[in-house]
Parts: sequence; structure tokens; C-alpha cells
Amino acid sequence: MGYIELCENVLASAEKLGVKEAEALVVVRRAIGVEIERAEIKTCSDVMDSGLAVRTITDKKLGFAFTNILAPKEAEATVKRAVEASTASPQDKNWKQLPEKHRYPTVNETYDKKITQFTPDEAVLLCQTMIKTAHDVDKRVLPAFGGAEVAIFEEICLNNHGVKAEDKGTSLVCALGTMARSKTQVSPTCFEFKASRKHDPDPEWIARKAAGLAIDALNVGKAEAGKFPILLDQFALQSILTFTLVPSVRGDIVARGRSIFQNKVGEQIAGENISMYDNGILTGGLRSGTMDLEGVPKQKTPIIEAGILRGFLYNDYWARFAGKQSTGNADRGGGGLSLPPYGTIPNISPTNIQLKAGTLTEEELFDEVKNGYYVRNVQGAHQSNPETGEFSVALAPAWRIQHGRMTHAVKGVMISGNVYDMLKKIPALGKETRQVGTFIAPKVVISELNVITK
Repeated sequence: MGYIELCENVLASAEKLGVKEAEALVVVRRAIGVEIERAEIKTCSDVMDSGLAVRTITDKKLGFAFTNILAPKEAEATVKRAVEASTASPQDKNWKQLPEKHRYPTVNETYDKKITQFTPDEAVLLCQTMIKTAHDVDKRVLPAFGGAEVAIFEEICLNNHGVKAEDKGTSLVCALGTMARSKTQVSPTCFEFKASRKHDPDPEWIARKAAGLAIDALNVGKAEAGKFPILLDQFALQSILTFTLVPSVRGDIVARGRSIFQNKVGEQIAGENISMYDNGILTGGLRSGTMDLEGVPKQKTPIIEAGILRGFLYNDYWARFAGKQSTGNADRGGGGLSLPPYGTIPNISPTNIQLKAGTLTEEELFDEVKNGYYVRNVQGAHQSNPETGEFSVALAPAWRIQHGRMTHAVKGVMISGNVYDMLKKIPALGKETRQVGTFIAPKVVISELNVITK
């Protein structure tokens, strides 16, 4: 039985049980993973995971159940469990309905048949190449951790309001974290990766970049405390924004009154050179696709345009609560139990957040800073406060900038500030962007942050 037919049977079973609204979601995923630990291949795995999620709603009572057995009898039993759960659930007075039928966009470069033919041996070879290349750069470099992962997935969502959507995708990720040791210094971990929806790995580039950063980080010099301009790399920027800005533009957080941006749509919240979009239909985006995980089309959603707050990210429930349209940002899975996507009801998550690039080359960005710091990555961003915007993070690795050029690495340094003030203090953005996590951004110059040293 095909996945669509299985979902249709779920809806039919729910109807027989007198259910007013029902939804079936099937997620199928294969992941080939290889792990590097201390310059050796530690593990290799090839995991196939599939499951069915069922939501039923009767009299504003939600029931949910899931199974990882995609068989007709088990699907029918899952429907019954969902109905039993709804009977025991309290009424949700804010419930409106499940999503309605939509037309779906065409999204390019999210599926590569060549990746579907990938083997564990090929993944091991990619990792071996990264290890060897890092050693070839300099014998002082230790490939401390990293790996390669191939993912192939398929998603199907049907409900009794006419939603009938399916999507498939592939991805290939290679990553390496390195450390270097001299007679007097040990570098912090220096990380590089490449992720793509297509089959175009470049393990040599990853290893050379990670190894080169670790060697550069051995040249440690004096750090100075005070208020300085900071050049944030994409790694550091996404870490800070993920734990501050992103929660504050989620529709559920806004509705609960826990966002600084509540009632501020249309107001200036950033510099005029700041424009930011959540783009779920971006060509080749790591989180691009035709639909979200409740069958709503993904789209390009303005968050900030020329510094003006334009709107928030929604799944269908919170969009209806706010009197808005869903932005196609329903996600599933995760939580404290690290459940698979079919293991939870929908939440809200960004897709590909694009920060509009500027015009400066990397050399011009350093010249813009003149006397400050270049921050490649940070630690401790998860302890930031999204409601106030306050953050304090350790820099690892980072370098001093003097007279517009990078002079030496620094250790034992932290920066602190307020992200919502920071958005108004970005005088320059680079013209080159890359995707790190959910963010696609250039390097950015912050005119002033607090620098704390030991």
C-alpha cells in the first residue's frame, strides 16, 4: 500500500468513528552517518525511520497518536488511539480548524537523485579525506570531531479539508572540528562544514579551512577590554540570533505576550540597511520545500524590511488565533524526548532566514572595524534572554583587529550586549552570504559591543 492510500484510509477510519476533523502525516527518512572522533572513524550507521502521525478533533478536543509501523491495521489502531486521546482531552476554546486545501509552489534544487544512491562506503571516504587533508595542512592539527551525513526524506500530509500534499528532499553534510597544539598554546576548537541539497561535497576545502583556522588561532596576543566594534562571522551571528531574535518573531511567543515585538508591527526596530525574510521556497535552501509539516505551502515571509517590523512566523493554529494566514512554518519533532517529526503535534520553526547582504568585501569589512575584534564563533548563546535581548557569550575562536587587519588570536574574551539594540548598530554588511543553520547571512559589523577580558 502506498503512503497516500494509507493516509486516505486513516481519514476514512476517522470518519467511521464520527470524527469531524482528521489529519494523517507520513514521514519517511533514511540517514547515512559517519562520525569522526580524534582523527579516527568512530561509527558508521545507515538508519531507516518512518512513521505515521494522526490528529483528530471533535468538539474542539484534540487527539494525537503516532506509530512507526506503516501497515493498514496499525494505522487503523493509531486512529482509534487518537480518538480515545481526544475524548480524554479538554476543550481548546481557541481551536478553529485544520488547514484548508492550497496550491503548492515549485521549489528547485532540493532533491538530487545522486544522493539517493549514496553508500556508507562513500560517506566513510569523505571523512577519511577530511582527516588526511587536515593532517597534510599541518601535523600540529588534530581532527577532533566531525563527520558526514546523508539524508533522504519523503513527507505526505492529508486531511479532510482537502489538503493532499507531498514533498521529498535530500541533503549532504560534511563537517570537521579541529584543534592545534604548539609548545606554548592549544587552540580552541575551529569548525567548518559544507551542507547542500545536491551531491557536491568538498571535503578537502572543509579540512583545509578548519585546519588553517586552528593554526591561526595559535598566534595568541593581548586582548583589550572596553567598548569596541565587532565583525561577526556568520557562525557567531546565527548563534546569537537563534536564541534571541528567532523566538521573538514566533507567532505563539508573540500571542503569549513574551515577545518584545508584540504590537510593534510597522515600527522601526532595526537600521534601514536591515531586511530579513523567512524563505521556505529558496532555491537549494537547507530547509526549503513545497509544504510544512501540516500541509501548508511554504513561502517567503517578510520579517524586517528596511528596519521596519513586518510580521511574524506562524503555523496554522497560531495564525488563526491571531487572525492571520499561516506562513508555512509548522514543524514537528524534537522536544525533551528528541522525538521524530511524526512524534509530535506542530510547533513553529523558521525555514531559511535570509539577512539581506550589503556591498562590502571582506577586506572592506575589516577596514570598517579598524580597531576591534573578529568573532568567528561563540559559546553560551543558549543562555541568552530572548525577552530582553540580553546576551553574554565567550569568543572561541576570535582575533584582534588593529589598523583594519587581523593581527592575532585572543583567548579568555567575552562580549555582551542587547540584540535588539545591536540591530540598530550595524553600519556595514558583507556582500557574500552563506547558510549556517537556519540563517543565510553575510558577515556583519556591529559598531559597538562590550568586550570583557580575564
